[in-house]
Amino acid sequence: MVEKIESKNLPKDLLIKKLSEFGEGFKHHHENYEAPSISAIRETGGVWDFGDLVFHFPEHFGFCYGVDKAIDMVFETCERFQDRRIFLTDQLIHNPYINGKLKEKGVHYLKRDSQSLLICDELKNGDIVVVSAFGTDFRDIQNLKSKGVTIVDSTCGAIINVWKRVEGYAKKGTLTIMHGKRNHEETRATVSQAVKEGGAYIIIENIGEAEELAQVIRGEIREENFVKKYPQAIPENFSFDSATCRMGMANQTTMLKGESLRIQEILKKATQDRFGEAATAERFKSFDTICGATQDRQDALRNLFNKPLDLLIIVGGFNSSNTSHLAEIADGRLSFFHIESAADIVSRDEIRCRDPRTGKIETARGWFQNPMKNIGITSGASTPDVTLSEIIQKLTRLKHEI
Repeated sequence: MVEKIESKNLPKDLLIKKLSEFGEGFKHHHENYEAPSISAIRETGGVWDFGDLVFHFPEHFGFCYGVDKAIDMVFETCERFQDRRIFLTDQLIHNPYINGKLKEKGVHYLKRDSQSLLICDELKNGDIVVVSAFGTDFRDIQNLKSKGVTIVDSTCGAIINVWKRVEGYAKKGTLTIMHGKRNHEETRATVSQAVKEGGAYIIIENIGEAEELAQVIRGEIREENFVKKYPQAIPENFSFDSATCRMGMANQTTMLKGESLRIQEILKKATQDRFGEAATAERFKSFDTICGATQDRQDALRNLFNKPLDLLIIVGGFNSSNTSHLAEIADGRLSFFHIESAADIVSRDEIRCRDPRTGKIETARGWFQNPMKNIGITSGASTPDVTLSEIIQKLTRLKHEI
């Protein structure tokens, strides 16, 4: 039996960067979210046949490696540091089941100020702070280190790769154009890497905003007017001259790849229109930084549409970016519902779901229609297999209700 590592043997200001730095005795905590019947087909897809109901799974769904790693790290932290206060910088992942489990273990959340920076006043020397899978602003890490806390960094490796790209832009004086959601933890953490290196950024949320920025690049809209319209998209005291600046693209890792590529095309074309192709090669840099696991789940869902489905259930947190994009892909293709858990299935008549067009949480009625036999089911990268199992069990019970 491997001896358990006690917290008193670890330096109080230790920054744990990797799973391996927990040392011997580290284990996987799959008992918190595993469902063997679902896990067996997670990476291969397949069919679960109940006779009168058949569930069709895509080739890829559910937890990705980064989420799996982050969950193992935080549950291991809870086990090893039972004598210490444990805090999270944000929701570990966007999933109510996992976040609820952490709440049961007494994990606290740090608050943020008006600038979205962590408020660290309540922290004491020796506390534990877990950085969520989305990462956090570099200034948060500086503040945490000054408090003498132990920092467990569960930031996803795919996100760190984007950070390196953004840092490289900043060091070369290139303005980062970030395709992402401005209020998302990952986006805030990523653009802070530009600021850390003395650079700047503009966050573009959609194609419409990209087309406006393209007008700025062409000289059709004044830079200051664009900056005034989108104050949350830029750093404080930001100004730029489109005639002299160079731009480099980056993405929140869970965005739709097609949308990100379209935004790149719009901005690159605007640069070519103003400066010519030769100058554009130097002025405009673009790289695909969409997470591979995110893309796998999106592509697998598209393949699932080839099945003769009566209904599609998409499972994931209502605030989950990658899950919301799965719903956007399904929108208009077939009847579907984006739900968080089995609790959203209220009855045969009533289901609580998120509308992908408005983002609102609504109640749909008359959703469970007969005849219904073939149901497609998929989940976002933050959704545990046990949640799918509970949903399937509930649907099979509803099928047999009179």
